[in-house]
Amino acid sequence: MAVSGTLHGGVGIVRGDVFSLRRTINGIPAGRTLAEGWLTVKAAIADVDGSATFQKVITSIESSGVGQIEDTGADGSGILRFDISATNTLAMTAGTVYYYDIQIRLDNNDVLTLETGTTSAAAQVTIDS
Repeated sequence: MAVSGTLHGGVGIVRGDVFSLRRTINGIPAGRTLAEGWLTVKAAIADVDGSATFQKVITSIESSGVGQIEDTGADGSGILRFDISATNTLAMTAGTVYYYDIQIRLDNNDVLTLETGTTSAAAQVTIDS
């Protein structure tokens, strides 16, 4: 079910940037809803999640600086929002390739990987002193 892609439009992530990453999920099975979502970014694909560059775990409850499942998909279509902070993007090294995936857990505990791919980090030009 996973779609291969590039995070942040394929242009890479600029260190120090702050943004929300949204994904619309279509085809949620009838009678099921989104219970949890993960965005994991790692420097090495084999790293355990505890060693990830950063990871966001979201539910339908708003979590400041983390994100939220904005629509649980009872009508078959849901929306995930991951809030990426400056702390997250500053943890990335400019010029390095990172691996990421987006996974969901449905209310029946099925876990599905929706998207996998790579991204990179670019050096920031404007630095607040």
